[in-house]
Amino acid sequence: MNKARVLNQGFWVAAAGIFLAAFLSSCGPGLIKADNPLIKADPTATATVPPPPATDPPLPTATATEEVRPAEMIRITIVYDNYPYKAGLGTAWGFSAYITHKDENILFDTGGSGSLLLSNLAALKIKPGGIQNVVLSHEHNDHTGGLQHLLSSGTDPNLYIPPSFSSGFKNQFRTQTQIVEVSPGLQIAEGMYTIGEMPGPPPEQGLVIKTSEGLIVITGCAHPGVEKMVSAAKRQFQEDIYLVLGGFHLGSASDTRINQIIAEFQRLGVKHVAPCHCTGDRAIGMFRNAFGEDFIPVGVGAVISVEG
Repeated sequence: MNKARVLNQGFWVAAAGIFLAAFLSSCGPGLIKADNPLIKADPTATATVPPPPATDPPLPTATATEEVRPAEMIRITIVYDNYPYKAGLGTAWGFSAYITHKDENILFDTGGSGSLLLSNLAALKIKPGGIQNVVLSHEHNDHTGGLQHLLSSGTDPNLYIPPSFSSGFKNQFRTQTQIVEVSPGLQIAEGMYTIGEMPGPPPEQGLVIKTSEGLIVITGCAHPGVEKMVSAAKRQFQEDIYLVLGGFHLGSASDTRINQIIAEFQRLGVKHVAPCHCTGDRAIGMFRNAFGEDFIPVGVGAVISVEG
């Protein structure tokens, strides 16, 4: 064979190898395998786009981390969710987040299973007796189901609920704890407030946390519309929105609807998003693409720390 032809073929083989290596390198840790057995897909989703693994590089301020933070930091730990994040914790359909700031400890929602909630709290070394306030977003069992186990564990928190909660629910827990029916802007703890009940169905409240970076808005399922809840928070408190975290209730939403919400978030100046629970795999993927490095992957055991 002609020596020049052999050299030429060798050049193109080498070039192809370099191109393939560069392509695979560019995929990096962000490459998602749809058949990842660790990901438990949202049953309401129409496509499987699981959140990235816990090894994704953290953001400089709103970041998933295991570090011990000083009391001035606001620390949000996802203690119940249907998405996994940290090994050794159970997942199930529902949501709960544990928020600490200075001497304040709040549990937002209680998930659907009390035994799983207490198991995850124990694994995360969170003592139920230290929880001073419980905020329930709305009266669905995957957000209220863990409450009885929590109260039976020896904790005695104030319970903040929307006024529309059923009389049966109120009567069940009125003798076990102090119930507070919320109003818009009610302060729950230092720097922590409720948006107030917003129409659903079902009616729902969200939690607002003031930080040095702006407002954090936490939603359980966002039945009133996540963009409406974020807009209400910005209108009430007249501050920028730093982070929106929780269930966005978009599992069955169309791409058009999801893109509308993303555009509204951007119009409202939302800096970071951390969708989970009922957001839906497809919607999570679309938010990840739209927000890029400002997207924060979360699941059970994820911790977000922000300066208070």
